[in-house]
Amino acid sequence: MDEKSRLFEFRIKYNAGPKHSAMDTYHYYMAETAELAYDFHLISMRTKGKMCQNVSVDRFNPWSEKWEDVSEVLDHKEVSTK
Repeated sequence: MDEKSRLFEFRIKYNAGPKHSAMDTYHYYMAETAELAYDFHLISMRTKGKMCQNVSVDRFNPWSEKWEDVSEVLDHKEVSTK
């Protein structure tokens, strides 16, 4: 199987914004890359009309069975409903 066509599990940690940063939540996505998982998350938040502050993106490594930080894909902007 080609490595590009493999799906990985990603989790995106987010919260309602700087004033609500103590209440973090995770969304989980299956995607080929961290960029695609993050794009899915942004679309999902906009579609639902939710505002959020994205904190981190992690990829589950099936070989080591550990979460690895891939937060370099974050643009560190709050999602707006506009």
